[in-house]
Parts: sequence; structure tokens; C-alpha cells
Amino acid sequence: MHRRTPADEHSVEDAQPVESAAPFADDGARQDLADAVDPIPVLPRTARKTDAFISASCGLAFAVVATWITRGGHAVPAIDRHIHAWVLAHRGSWNVDIARTARWGGMSEVVLPALLVIGMAATKGRMAARLTSGLALTVIASAGIYVETQVNALIDRGRPPVADWAGAAGGPSFPSGHTTAATLFALCCAWALMARVPAGWARRAMWAAAALYAVVIGWSRIWLGVHWPTDVLGGLLFSVAWVVGIMAALPVRAWPPGPLAWRRLPAQ
Repeated sequence: MHRRTPADEHSVEDAQPVESAAPFADDGARQDLADAVDPIPVLPRTARKTDAFISASCGLAFAVVATWITRGGHAVPAIDRHIHAWVLAHRGSWNVDIARTARWGGMSEVVLPALLVIGMAATKGRMAARLTSGLALTVIASAGIYVETQVNALIDRGRPPVADWAGAAGGPSFPSGHTTAATLFALCCAWALMARVPAGWARRAMWAAAALYAVVIGWSRIWLGVHWPTDVLGGLLFSVAWVVGIMAALPVRAWPPGPLAWRRLPAQ
């Protein structure tokens, strides 16, 4: 029987891969290599099949609502007229003031810079990766707002009577621009914050807060009398289809980086 000698043990150690022989001194050096190898924005990975289903469903629903409104011409659906009349009968000075304040949360001049800052703060990685992720989210939202304005001009739906307005508004009515911008902002923020919020009730609460934000802005447009309820519904459906569709299609990666970014340097 052959007995292992100290020399044999030494030869076994020499046979170990070089990669495990020289660990990084700290996480900072490992992060430097990760950024150098993989500069893709550090946005959390999501359930792509579920995202694709949600996006397709909302996109189809938006198309149905848009077709229904377009085929009706200048006629206003009964549900819009009834809800609009109920709002006019129940709004007062205090809730109108709340709605006027809330509308700022749907202005692109406000939400796009805020999204850039939140996207950078929520993303993990070095400053270059943070900036890239913040810019990516801002571009996604900006592109969605642009497409919405084109659809808005194409459908060219009339707003409620000016005499019913309790706030400023302009342009065609469907879909609601403020609702679209607010929903795009809320969804993109929630997507970025997934990197910081643990799975479970905290993450569900975060998505619920994003939904509530979008609904409140949509409510403000109805309450001020500048949009029909179906305009707000259209803005919600369009925005969910847009952002969630990109979440399903965009080649993002989960943190930590892949094997190449973690490979250790050979010993000198």
C-alpha cells in the first residue's frame, strides 16, 4: 500500500486551480472587475413569462378601449358621462385643491428628473453603472411618454366641456398624459427599487404603493374634470403594457455578476 508523503501533499496543492489561489483583497477590487467585464445596467431580473402575459393583456385591453372610443366618434360613452356628472356633483373646494396638488406628480418635467435620481440611488454598483441604469429608466419612461403623445394626437378625442374644468389642460383627451407619465414613473421606480427591497411583503407593498400613486394621479384628472374616466383607464393600461413589456424583453441581469466578473487573477 502506498502511503502519502509530505511531497505528495505538496503536489496535490499545486494541482489546485490557479483561480482559487489568489482571492481578492476586498469587495472593492471585485466590484472594479465586475464593472469592467459587465457594464450592463444593474436592474433586477423579473419573471419574464409573467411580465410578457401582463404586458400582452394590458396592451390588448388598451387596443380594445381605444378602438371602442374611436369608433364612437364624438359620442361620449354612457359610463364616462355618468361618472363625470357624479364628480361634478360631489367635488368641493378642499378636494379640488388636493387634486390640483396631485397633478404635479404626473408632469413629465417633474417625474423624469426624479426617475433619474431614484434609478441611480436604487441601483447597486459603481457610479458609472448607477448613472447608466438611471438613464436607461429615464429613456424607457421618456419613450413611453413620446409614444403616448403620438397615440393621443392620432385618436384626437375631445375633452369634457371647458366649463367643467377645475384645472389647466390642453391637447386631445385619450389617453391621459398625466396618468401615463405618473404610471411610467411609478413602475420604473418600483422596478429599480427591487434591488433594495427584499422579496415578500415588503416588495408587494412597494408595488402596491406604485399602483396607488398612479391611481391617485389618474383620479386627480377625473376630479378636475379635464379627462373622461376612460382616458385615465387608457393611460394606465398603456403604461403597464409599455414598462412591463420592456421588463420582459430587456436583457438585464441579476446581481451579483456572472462567473467572468468573479474570476480571480492568477498569482504572480
